[in-house]
Amino acid sequence: MIMISFAPLKQPYDRRFLSAGDHGIVINMDDLPTDHATKAARALAHAIRKIIADDNIKGIEDMIPGLTNLLVQYNPLVTSAASLIEEITPLLATLTNDEGAGRLIHIPCCYGGEFGPDLLEVATTLNMSTDEVVKRHQSNILDVAIMGFLPGLAYMKGVDEALYLPRRKTPRAHVPALSLGIAMDQTVVYPLPSPGGWNLIGRVPIPLFDAQKSDPILLRAGDRVSFYHIDNNEYNKIASDYRSGHFKVEINP
Repeated sequence: MIMISFAPLKQPYDRRFLSAGDHGIVINMDDLPTDHATKAARALAHAIRKIIADDNIKGIEDMIPGLTNLLVQYNPLVTSAASLIEEITPLLATLTNDEGAGRLIHIPCCYGGEFGPDLLEVATTLNMSTDEVVKRHQSNILDVAIMGFLPGLAYMKGVDEALYLPRRKTPRAHVPALSLGIAMDQTVVYPLPSPGGWNLIGRVPIPLFDAQKSDPILLRAGDRVSFYHIDNNEYNKIASDYRSGHFKVEINP
């Protein structure tokens, strides 16, 4: 197994910058509250992309926002950690909360029944009706904080605080693809069949990872997601229409 160490870079650089091997640096935001740190990491990535587009910075190959940091990977034959830090440091003072805000994506979901085997248990645990759980889940627009370990797996924060639950004590060995789960203040949709320990309350009829598309992953860090309720008949129709190319996901800038 390959291990990547994250260690402070030598002075005079701010302790905010950490080394990630010989072609990466991590800009650490964990002195901020988690939600602010997540937004700051995305905003910094957005600001860096702007200066890349203007050809004012070279050598960056990828940027991966985390919950409290931003990993910047670079070509060491083109630039260096020292050069990037000198170029990135001034951007830290210019970040705004709305910088890097992503698209608003509307996703249908069929709740309960075979698609949401934990919905009744969730409702009972929270002393609510199943209808109230569904209503509260749809009530907030969620933020895609980070992308996870499966292609297309998005961790979406901002679920109504009344639905706060831990993960299940015993994870399932198999969760069907497109199952929607909640835990803590987050929602996930499993893009592929996978083991999982989230509380499953529904399923979506459209793939979050579609290998047939030139851009196969639907959601990106920084996007906002609004779920809306559909019944079983609508679920089957949307799933069929998507496969035939007749259903388009509603995406607003």
